[in-house]
Amino acid sequence: MKRWIVSLALVCAASAWAAPEWVRAEITKLAPEKAQLTLRHEAIKSLGMDAMTMPYKVKDASLLKGFKVGDSVRFTVGMQGDQMQVQALEHVK
Repeated sequence: MKRWIVSLALVCAASAWAAPEWVRAEITKLAPEKAQLTLRHEAIKSLGMDAMTMPYKVKDASLLKGFKVGDSVRFTVGMQGDQMQVQALEHVK
């Protein structure tokens, strides 16, 4: 049992140190006043999420400057408390 707990702890620690997963998406809605955007994104494998369209909070509303609905982007997501939050966002050419 102790071995199993130690193994699980090591896996969790390794995933915490892993580089963030960049995910491709399209912006379908922007709400800078709420520090929020809606993304139609591909699967987020690291979180076991299928491709879908959903709203996300952003870590800082300034991340949304220079973006518009219809833009192709890539983003990283992390947990802020019990909510997923966009940590980084950039245009895809």
